[in-house]
Amino acid sequence: METKILTKNSKRTGEAMVNIPLSAFRYLSTYPLEKKIVVEIGIKDLKRVNRAETLDEIINEARLDYALGNYTTHKTAKSLIAALEA
Repeated sequence: METKILTKNSKRTGEAMVNIPLSAFRYLSTYPLEKKIVVEIGIKDLKRVNRAETLDEIINEARLDYALGNYTTHKTAKSLIAALEA
């Protein structure tokens, strides 16, 4: 019995691009057999160079900020308004 597998061809309208400044890289180690290096990339530098453009990117950036603890909480509307105006 032969099994048919259907595949759907789809074209990408545009790939997501991220600019990484060289100053954002921090060398960690090397794997000479695989010809690879391990680096750390600073998130602040990525955000400085790459602005969120779509709603999905803005939401993902907000989730990342929340996961990293980059947020403030407010108990009153006045304190929220003061923080937004600052």
